[in-house]
Amino acid sequence: MAYHVVALTMAQVRQGALQFQRELGAALHEGSNLKVYSASPFDMDERRRLKDRFGGEVVYFFNDAARWECAHLGLDLKFSGEISDDELPKRRVLVVGKLGQGVKPDVVK
Repeated sequence: MAYHVVALTMAQVRQGALQFQRELGAALHEGSNLKVYSASPFDMDERRRLKDRFGGEVVYFFNDAARWECAHLGLDLKFSGEISDDELPKRRVLVVGKLGQGVKPDVVK
């Protein structure tokens, strides 16, 4: 499965670029498969690596369903790349979506 990358600078975050979280969160419904991940805030090495690779201080990974929903909602996000499932950070947080059974709520491994 491919994940679509959005890299944001801190200036973009301060200007409200995280509004997508509220919009997508409101679009979640039972059985929804929307997933948006970010690297764990406690894994500074991984966050630095992602910044070097994608150019933003905060990097998000959208599955196909989340990217489609962004387009459907008219959200203006700039996708800057695509990665495979096995390239996702090992320690990551689920920003938008529903956790599967047996998964800790703060960090998905």
